[in-house]
Amino acid sequence: MHALEASSGWTPQARFASAVTHVIHGHLPYARYHAAGRVRIKSRSGVGVIERLVQDWLTSDLNPAVQIFRSHSQTANALRCYNAYNASANLAIRTTAASQVPSGGSKPIIQRRELLSTRDDPEPCRLGSMLVLQTVMDIVARNENGISTPRILSLPDLAIHLGVARSASAEVAVVFDAEGYVPVGEAARLIGCHQRTMERRLREEGLTAEAIRTATRLIRATKRIRSSDSLTTIALEEGFSDQAQMSRAFRLSSGMTPSLLRAIS
Repeated sequence: MHALEASSGWTPQARFASAVTHVIHGHLPYARYHAAGRVRIKSRSGVGVIERLVQDWLTSDLNPAVQIFRSHSQTANALRCYNAYNASANLAIRTTAASQVPSGGSKPIIQRRELLSTRDDPEPCRLGSMLVLQTVMDIVARNENGISTPRILSLPDLAIHLGVARSASAEVAVVFDAEGYVPVGEAARLIGCHQRTMERRLREEGLTAEAIRTATRLIRATKRIRSSDSLTTIALEEGFSDQAQMSRAFRLSSGMTPSLLRAIS
């Protein structure tokens, strides 16, 4: 959806703020996605334009589901992850994919796209879904061939990628990434400024310390999904009150529970 909505008005700092929000609230209203598709129809955006936007925006998507998906190093496992997400999440349109490819092709094809709570499926939306799948599967193929090293990216990683590593929000993200779910006031102290000053600078960049702290907590927990630690241990050590609260947070973020993410990762 972000790719379909993308315009020249998006700055790197706005991209960073959007990524933080998307980690926390991964499932956005389908009406907004549908509207973005309709706008793309009116602007007559071609396949090439949408493909470039999808590829660009996926580099700044740190949502747990996307991170687990693209960190696979085997095509079959990545496809199982993709289908598990579509089966678990509360989506208006459910898409399933298989590893069969057209003659001479090298990418998985979408077998079925089922409309569950909408009667309309704009072509840019269908195209965007296909391109997301193809783009991530290209990343998985590079992982499989040893061209790239799969890993869960952090907010500081993204800040460096976007060129905003010296921003206030990036500095706060570095603290929470290193220290965990510490109080906001403690983060301000570690940065070396008053909490009120820190919060003001963050508001200017479209964020709050609480949003950065929450997003970082989810990413840190995502990094530990593949570990042998129990989910209860991960929840408590990453600042959740219990495993149930962590499960609710992951459901809101990725449409899947930590136990399902662990099973498919």
